[in-house]
Amino acid sequence: MNKSIVSLRLIMLVALIGVGLAACTAATPQVAYYSLLDADIVKTTEKRNDPLILSVGPVNIPDVLKKSQIAIGGTDGRYLLSDYHRWAGAVDREFARALTEQLASKLGTEQVYIFPGEQNLDPTYQVLVDVLEMNGELGKEAKLNVRWTLINPKGKMATITRQSRFSEQLAAGGYDSWVRAQQHNISLLSGEIANLIKERTRP
Repeated sequence: MNKSIVSLRLIMLVALIGVGLAACTAATPQVAYYSLLDADIVKTTEKRNDPLILSVGPVNIPDVLKKSQIAIGGTDGRYLLSDYHRWAGAVDREFARALTEQLASKLGTEQVYIFPGEQNLDPTYQVLVDVLEMNGELGKEAKLNVRWTLINPKGKMATITRQSRFSEQLAAGGYDSWVRAQQHNISLLSGEIANLIKERTRP
């Protein structure tokens, strides 16, 4: 066989392999990472006069939600885990951070920390959080169901436990919209907790 023909065939084969590899690379989606922390939190202009110190946590979540993959569904007991849409960190810590920042904003104090936090601080209140559900459907809704407890570590006030349910309708499909809706649900949760704390600390 003519050497030039062999060389041409080899060149064509290499080119075809290159095209195939490029197509495979282009078809592989990028992994996107999400956070429950709302970057658009508006800080309150109201500042507290009392030395309120708040500890948030522990935050307990179902085992299926502890995975790095974002879990969608769950309304019928079945979840869909996405390999290409993941949490930026451990979900319980992400949730605690998001709730801490929201409470700091709504209560007008920076002395809000994630349990166990700074051991030298003596918290006025501790918020225990048990996430029962954090699910929903893409393009439809994002649901959050939480049982939370407000504790006065010094024992001066009775412990209060409440359950809060939120459902945010999604304006668009996709994980971006779903995560944004869960950020809003956490904001609503922080509002309920902050209002109770304000009631109990009112002069």
